[in-house]
Amino acid sequence: MMVRSQLTIRHREIVRGQHSKRRGSMALAAMMSLLVIIGGVALALDRLWIDGAQTELEAAVEAAALRGGQLLASDDLLRPDSDIDARLERARREAGRIAGENLIAGQPVELDLSPEGDVRFGRLVHRERTLENVFIETTDNPTSVVVRGLHSRSRNNPVATFLNSVSDNEGADVSALSEATIDNRIVGFQPLTGAPIPALPLAILREAREGDARESWQLQIEDRKGADLFGYDEQTGQVTDGPDGIPEIRLRSAVHRGNPEEANVHLFDVNGISTDEQLLQHMRSGWRDEDLPKNQNELRFHEKSRRQFDTVAGIHGPSPRVLKEQIGQCRILFLYDEFLPTDRSGAGRIRITQAVAGRVLSVNVLEDDGCELVIQPGVMTTRTAMLASNNDEPRAGRQKKRGPEDRSEQLSNRYIYRLQITN
Repeated sequence: MMVRSQLTIRHREIVRGQHSKRRGSMALAAMMSLLVIIGGVALALDRLWIDGAQTELEAAVEAAALRGGQLLASDDLLRPDSDIDARLERARREAGRIAGENLIAGQPVELDLSPEGDVRFGRLVHRERTLENVFIETTDNPTSVVVRGLHSRSRNNPVATFLNSVSDNEGADVSALSEATIDNRIVGFQPLTGAPIPALPLAILREAREGDARESWQLQIEDRKGADLFGYDEQTGQVTDGPDGIPEIRLRSAVHRGNPEEANVHLFDVNGISTDEQLLQHMRSGWRDEDLPKNQNELRFHEKSRRQFDTVAGIHGPSPRVLKEQIGQCRILFLYDEFLPTDRSGAGRIRITQAVAGRVLSVNVLEDDGCELVIQPGVMTTRTAMLASNNDEPRAGRQKKRGPEDRSEQLSNRYIYRLQITN
């Protein structure tokens, strides 16, 4: 009996040992599986984290490129002593500031703002053989800006990951590139969702006849015969006293029962059926889809399309007050070459030939109920601008003997540019 009991006890101990070894093996296997799962999850989280950082960096460099491109088209282009180096330096600094306002993995985006760093300027050159637009770096009238974003171990600013804390990994390298270009081959405008055409419905006399004492855009602005009594600080957004190198034009509206042909500025209605309140809204914020003439979703203003519009009877009532609200804002303005009065109220029919840009500097209501404006030309960019196609080019410009640069010159608008991402 004792021998059998000892055998039984020994058998149980063996079985128990086998069970313990099995449990130990299973625990080890479970632990290894858990480590594999944790590692897999960590890798997946790191991948998502890096992908998110990539998206953030791409958005940051795109915003920086757009801001840099916007500053390539500044009022400085209208000054005879335009300082290209100062303009590029400001564009570079602003691109860096905008990038730094964006985050990558919770940290501000960093750009190298040295001249040979992450912000480069140049032009897009079309290669006929490959049908590609190639960026050529140059400071000779640049129209494109390329911004590179790089957070890497070589710069000591890699994107930190989950595995950094459990390995010798220093982090992940993330890079992005964006290119923005300005183009002033403008033939018209089209409102976009959430972006009305930034027009101020003022038509200015394009050119006065010989012996006509009225100030005109051609004489005062293009020929630079206008007074230079005011300035505009683009950085502070303030109108200043004293010259700034850009001439102004003084405008006088029509008055009731006066001679409307003595005016050199008219307020017009883009669709001919706007109420007074709608016209005031056009002055405040421009033209939306519903503001355009019936069955039209775009407006073209160039030599091939001389459009006619109805004007209102002078600039009075609440209109001068609304114009004062727009002081300093650069808006699309228009030039006319023909005005036909329709009654003695000062209203009429006007023919517009060209779109320009400028800002109201002062507004004064006169004793005869007329309105006097001082306007300075400006340079602006807008996504609502429509670029020329081959069909828009002048016939002479389509001749084979003329190169692309010659055609672009015929279509260029020195005041208005379209700004867009081009890569």
